[in-house]
Amino acid sequence: MYQQKIDDRQETMSPFGRSTGHAAGLVAAASLLVCVVTYACLWTSTVPGASFAVRPTPSVTTIEHGDELQVVLRRASMGNKTVIITVINSAYVEEDGMLDLFLRSMREGEDTEYLIKHVLLVAADAVAFKRCELLRLNCYRLVTEGVEFSEEAIYESEDFIKMMWRRTLFLGDVLRHGYNFIFTDMDVMWLRDPLPKLNNDGEDMQISCDSYNGNPTDEHNPFNTGFYMVVSNNKTIALFDEWYGKRHNATGKDQDVLSQMRYEGVFRRLGMKVRFLDTLHFSGFCQDSRDFREVRTVHANCCRLVKAKLSELTDVLEVWKRFNRTANATWPAHKICHEAWETDVSKYELQLLLNRISMENKTLVISFLNMDQAAENGMLDLFLKSLRQGGDTEPLIKHLLFAAADRVAFDQCKLLKLRCYRLLTYGVDFSKEPPFTAEELNRMMWRRVQFLGDVLKLGYSFVSTNVDVMWLRNPFARLGNRSEDVQMSCDSHNIVDVGFYFAASSSRTAALFDTWYDYQYNYPGMKEDDVLRRMRSDGVFRKLGVRVRCLDALYFGGGFCQGGGDVREAITVHANCCRDEKAKLAGLASALDVWKSSGGGTVGWPEHKACT
Repeated sequence: MYQQKIDDRQETMSPFGRSTGHAAGLVAAASLLVCVVTYACLWTSTVPGASFAVRPTPSVTTIEHGDELQVVLRRASMGNKTVIITVINSAYVEEDGMLDLFLRSMREGEDTEYLIKHVLLVAADAVAFKRCELLRLNCYRLVTEGVEFSEEAIYESEDFIKMMWRRTLFLGDVLRHGYNFIFTDMDVMWLRDPLPKLNNDGEDMQISCDSYNGNPTDEHNPFNTGFYMVVSNNKTIALFDEWYGKRHNATGKDQDVLSQMRYEGVFRRLGMKVRFLDTLHFSGFCQDSRDFREVRTVHANCCRLVKAKLSELTDVLEVWKRFNRTANATWPAHKICHEAWETDVSKYELQLLLNRISMENKTLVISFLNMDQAAENGMLDLFLKSLRQGGDTEPLIKHLLFAAADRVAFDQCKLLKLRCYRLLTYGVDFSKEPPFTAEELNRMMWRRVQFLGDVLKLGYSFVSTNVDVMWLRNPFARLGNRSEDVQMSCDSHNIVDVGFYFAASSSRTAALFDTWYDYQYNYPGMKEDDVLRRMRSDGVFRKLGVRVRCLDALYFGGGFCQGGGDVREAITVHANCCRDEKAKLAGLASALDVWKSSGGGTVGWPEHKACT
């Protein structure tokens, strides 16, 4: 068992000494070498998964000295210099914990038990290392100066992100030593030998996906670094060096940075061939496999806490064993994982994010985003254009939080270096291709209400704005330090519009949002804005003591419903009363151009014929 101390990229070289033995010794050594090579060839051709092959890349830059990592890699690797790597800490190695379940899946899976001897467990703390030694597995102690990962690293927490970057550095070193690897998170169940499905066809990297769009070469697949294979060559070494080098300028975890690099064309620039793995074979909680007979691995992605993952994966393993080779069996619902997103841990991390984004008075701007709106030259781009070109609005971008409904929108948000939050709607996968059912969309709308209520309870006030609202001027001068709890845009009949409104954090507004969320059950299927209007007519605002003001239509009334309004006074323009996204884009772009060219003169808004 070995230890490695990492605090920079320097390595201690230990070159082999030259032998000065007699000729007889050389002959004996040569004979031994022939025997070893012959045995290795026979072994490689007879082990399970022998169809799995990695094409050698002669141009790879390797480290050939006898360091500790080299020794343990040699011991754990297969005949083709491929090793399976996973990272463990003390939270994973408790008795009947994640490590035990991971090993159980490999022992009980189809043709997977033989792979255990090729798994290298990289221990992030001393407790995990000792447990690994006790189990007589291939163990490696990864020490990082000043950091001890001895507790559970909560998903997307600061410690979690540190752990991920240490992992990236280590995996780059494995490639530099000339070894290919299959990296697997500990929360991945190996139900069948995955190697036949990773039979290399010249790919440099093969990576799992949260959801799969049907095209194995499409870089828009939302990938997940919880399970992937990398071949050691100069291209992949360069990728990991560049990836790790971006850690200081990163706003998120390592996977987010790699996703951003992907959109910037790093795979093409390095000449890499990348394959995105079908969730039919390599599934997860984000998108279950469609067929029990085909699944190879199951990843507890879209799940936050170790306890929740452990419970859900145990259920998965039991169900798979019971219904294996049955086409129409169904996976268990991931209810515990869905509920884990609502724990105090989630709200604590949200509070840290809100604290970074908000203004000094604990106010921020919140908008919601999906993949269609985040598309290139789409609604998000136009929304940001209005903020950059509006009057005194560009500084507000740093106080703007985008809550992304799906992984594609989240990745695009990160790519644009915005402030992003991944908002999951329990039981609905918004990473799949639209259209979505009315029920799914309704659930997403109510998830937004719940999220905004959480923001208020954490002590933060907000302006909620749709991305189809153009910000022409800074609205805070008109919102001001007023006594109202809620200020909402309204039409000419004072009917509230939830496309733009301000809510001040207080016990009254927190109670209002709780009541709003619960009120949906009184009117099943009704949209959230219609429910709010019903609450208003039912006198709920008065009962809760909530003071509400309808914003002056002169400033916040330049919506498509009303038309008209004074271009010289307008603060926002909302593409309400318009259902078609293309029509909204055209109408808002035209409105923005008119406002820019008005020069303070008296001009009228363009007609919105495409929306009628």
